[in-house]
Amino acid sequence: MTAAYLLGIYSFQGAEQTLNQIADALHRGDVAKLSSLFAPQVEVYIGVSPKIYSDIQARYVIQEFFQKNPPRSFTLLHKGRSEDMLYGIGSYVSMQGRWDVSFFTRFQKGRYLIQQLRFESVNN
Repeated sequence: MTAAYLLGIYSFQGAEQTLNQIADALHRGDVAKLSSLFAPQVEVYIGVSPKIYSDIQARYVIQEFFQKNPPRSFTLLHKGRSEDMLYGIGSYVSMQGRWDVSFFTRFQKGRYLIQQLRFESVNN
């Protein structure tokens, strides 16, 4: 086995693990786990214009969202990978409503970090 082959396997396993961690954190409303995967700057969109926050500010924004909209479920519907980027699209359901969720990560500092997180309300 070559080093490039082993690196490819490690990167794939890291990618799947990251996608699973993000999906699990959204399913549980676990802001600590989710924010541990934030890049230093995160674009967050929750029903209004997207804003760029520091990782610490983004943590508080997402924590407030989870408090107002505790999750009943999160289902990862689609996931993908392109070079050093991972993305996922899913459905977040709470007692207050349903949101389409998308997130984009980029490989940096040896792991995939969330650069964009979007919650778009679905009108029923």
